[in-house]
Amino acid sequence: MMKNIEQSGGSHILYCFNELEAYIENETAFIMEGIEQGDHILVVENDRIYPFVHKKLQRQLNEEQLEHVHVINNFDFYCFYGDFSPITLVKYFLENIKAYSAANQFIRAWGHVEWGQDDHVCAAIGEYEKGVGQLITERNLISVCAYDDCRLTAELKDNLIEHHEILITDGEVTILANG
Repeated sequence: MMKNIEQSGGSHILYCFNELEAYIENETAFIMEGIEQGDHILVVENDRIYPFVHKKLQRQLNEEQLEHVHVINNFDFYCFYGDFSPITLVKYFLENIKAYSAANQFIRAWGHVEWGQDDHVCAAIGEYEKGVGQLITERNLISVCAYDDCRLTAELKDNLIEHHEILITDGEVTILANG
């Protein structure tokens, strides 16, 4: 599903996944596609999943190519300032891509968004996605925001769809009305 995403005017992609194996394949394909195009990739992923992705990447990429993959633990990223604050998260995202933007290098981002049971986080996610969406448009980035579909309430999923241009599931791609 992640093949042939071009370096164009920026894309804010919502990926709602159900199957872990399909998720790992799609994340790996997204990274590989970016590397093949000479991009830098910011991967915000958990410590349970990324080793599987990394193992697949090691089989297909050389050491120099692997240096274009920049990994941050998703808990560390989303809770860097102690909470899931949309304003500080957008600033932190910008800090993490600033060096590559300054060098006019194309950047892709894959963010696996996870949170605890805090209802405040659910409300903040929409604001974060709105801020990141603006940044993606301004900087012509490609960003996948990945969510475990079974953790999304109908209200949160509607909110996420409102702030993305493309919806991807394990087996389908849909261009959204705001895309």
